[in-house]
Amino acid sequence: MYFCGSRIETMGTKKTYSYNIEAQDIDFRRRVSLSSLTDFVLITAGKNADENGFGLLELQSDNFTWVLSRLVIDMKRMPTESDSLSIETWIEKIGTAFTTRNFRIFDGANNLIGHASSSWAVMDMQTRRSVSLNTLPAMQQYIVQESTPIGEPGRIPSQSGEVANSFRVKYSDIDVNNHANSLHYVAWLSDCFTPDFYRKHHIRRFEINFLKELTFGDSGEVHRHMNAPGDYAFLIVTKEKGDVCRARILFEEV
Repeated sequence: MYFCGSRIETMGTKKTYSYNIEAQDIDFRRRVSLSSLTDFVLITAGKNADENGFGLLELQSDNFTWVLSRLVIDMKRMPTESDSLSIETWIEKIGTAFTTRNFRIFDGANNLIGHASSSWAVMDMQTRRSVSLNTLPAMQQYIVQESTPIGEPGRIPSQSGEVANSFRVKYSDIDVNNHANSLHYVAWLSDCFTPDFYRKHHIRRFEINFLKELTFGDSGEVHRHMNAPGDYAFLIVTKEKGDVCRARILFEEV
């Protein structure tokens, strides 16, 4: 990933960030991987929050931090190695405990190729509990009351299934919040399928709900259930903490 810069749109509370796609962002099909696409979206959220005065470093100075609660990404197509990428973002609304941030995703020719929506909370780093968003009054001025066609990320029903992957949280999985970074969850889910499956399918929609933190040494399993051909539900479970994450991926045949 290479950050190309940003441009302010006609509404001052929306902003678009541009990126070049690098070799580490693509998979063996030469398309951006789900983990990399999620990373682009989350980096965009972080850059915009930083610029508006309520980014991670600003919060951490008061012993708070941002945590991702839910995310949905819906793509017409996944970008390729020959694309560049632009992502527009804005805050749709702010509740007591959660704020909704939306995204529009464009290719290098400025074609709209996807949408995303996310739900975030602020966590006290000592108590590990969420706090009221009233602690960030400056956010109110950046609200744009505009939804996306895909709606907000909703609650994913819990469904157990076959064990498709297992993991142990290692040093390299831990981020600045001292828990497993959300991108590792995406990788654990993505690894539930073989390269041959990915040769025949591409991801159309991805949804994820984070329920509990995973920390160093935690181990668990990814359970996969096929709701219908191309429609898979996931449950990430640990012995110590129970259900920690629910997800859903919708594929289309190539």
